[in-house]
Amino acid sequence: MQHPGRIALVAERPRRAGHLLILGLGLAGCGSGPMASASDAGSDTAASTSDATTPTSGDVTSTAPTGTSGTDGDATSTAPATTDQSTSDTGPAAEWQFVTLAEQTFMLNGGEVEVEFIRAERPDGGRSYLLYQHAPAARAPLVIQTQPYAGIDWTGEEVDERWAQMGNGGHPDVDAPDYNDKDMVAYTLQDPAEAVGSNNVWAFNGFAAIHAYGRFYAGGALADDVLDAVAPYAFARTRPDEIDLARIGAFGSSWGGMMALFGASQAPQDAAPRIVVPISAPSDFVELWTWSTDTFPEQSQNPAMVTGFYSPYWRRAKPTLGTPPGAGAEPYTHAGLCPGLPGTLVLPHDAWDAIIPVTQTQGLAAACANVQPLYWPRATPLDLETATMTHGPFASEGLLPSVLIYTYAALVVSLAPPEADNVYSLTSGPSLVLHLELVLAEQKAGKDVGWILPRLRELADPRLQTLVAETNQLQPSAEVLASAVNEVWSTAFDADGLRAQLEIGLPDPP
Repeated sequence: MQHPGRIALVAERPRRAGHLLILGLGLAGCGSGPMASASDAGSDTAASTSDATTPTSGDVTSTAPTGTSGTDGDATSTAPATTDQSTSDTGPAAEWQFVTLAEQTFMLNGGEVEVEFIRAERPDGGRSYLLYQHAPAARAPLVIQTQPYAGIDWTGEEVDERWAQMGNGGHPDVDAPDYNDKDMVAYTLQDPAEAVGSNNVWAFNGFAAIHAYGRFYAGGALADDVLDAVAPYAFARTRPDEIDLARIGAFGSSWGGMMALFGASQAPQDAAPRIVVPISAPSDFVELWTWSTDTFPEQSQNPAMVTGFYSPYWRRAKPTLGTPPGAGAEPYTHAGLCPGLPGTLVLPHDAWDAIIPVTQTQGLAAACANVQPLYWPRATPLDLETATMTHGPFASEGLLPSVLIYTYAALVVSLAPPEADNVYSLTSGPSLVLHLELVLAEQKAGKDVGWILPRLRELADPRLQTLVAETNQLQPSAEVLASAVNEVWSTAFDADGLRAQLEIGLPDPP
């Protein structure tokens, strides 16, 4: 429930390629989410104002749209051609309709990419919006990024035009349910070129990409945000010649992690995700209610900060769940969520997360067989008395935080087709060392740290080539990981030796 910061790296691809690889990532940083009113929360809730940086085209440039302008409504829109697959299915997914509002060409990684701006007309009568970036070849893997806070102005809807005209910054939360004359939310307009720029890793691997917009500023209820995250799956099944429906992945952070998690649980079966990475994600709203209205504010030195922070979220949850959550909340608990979760779920979570307690991920991992937690354990418990509204320090540790390294590796390794000789991601040796030192401390304390093994095996995959943050050079991921493991465990592994060790488990503590 907070706004991502951005890490951007520019590096040369191998010399034979002759052009630049620009890698941009989005991840929740250490700011707060929608800004609570000053009267409720005080200065500790000052928010980073966006889940994107100030729009800039950089190396990503665009041509004039080939269709209508993004704000021109339906003038030349056409619904996508249907297929036997999409029309023969029963259930809600068959009722979705999609309209291409505009098409645009951008420069990315030294070549052109085609982008469609999509309006999804949903079975419930609502609308969702997608930015769809085509892959260079047919039947490509797809990565979905759920973006709850990014402002868009190309929908043709009055609410988006009005917020864009108000400008970046904090504004009263007037479009959300039951406005209380106090809550503020942060707004930053996202340049489409920036969204395209953040798809570099996916584009470099030949994947398609979709940004699914939650438009938090525009109001809507919790169920509406979840349908925003279902929309890309329903859309993908209308493009079976373009998208490999067996190789879909999704990720998001905080409220975006919630969208990724619950959106996956409602995805149509014939376009269900293979892997989802919800970072610091709320997964049980009944337990979160107790945390946010009882446990945390009762222990905090600044209870108004806590209640003010959560207020915009609970106002959006009330139409769906009731507040406190009632009978309608069962699908939004661990017991209700597990049966619908497809594929593999990788859930990164910092033990010092004050916004979404780590018990949320621990509980989901205990309830669901296909959930793989990934922890940043800490030597001491979270001090709620002095805690501020952050997801913990993990997102700012190192030049390239380890949570990003694991997230991108999990997605590219899982989604790459078996015939791919190489897959590409990002890494940082010092950042891996920072996290592995936490793992070693847990191991020495006799704690179970088996949860780290699937992630390390991905990083040791012989196909995985990574851009190293410190050198801006491509290097086999297993070599970088072996160096980090050797530094932490005082071992002497090469890449092959480490792979063999990880099949057994972690090295013994030094």
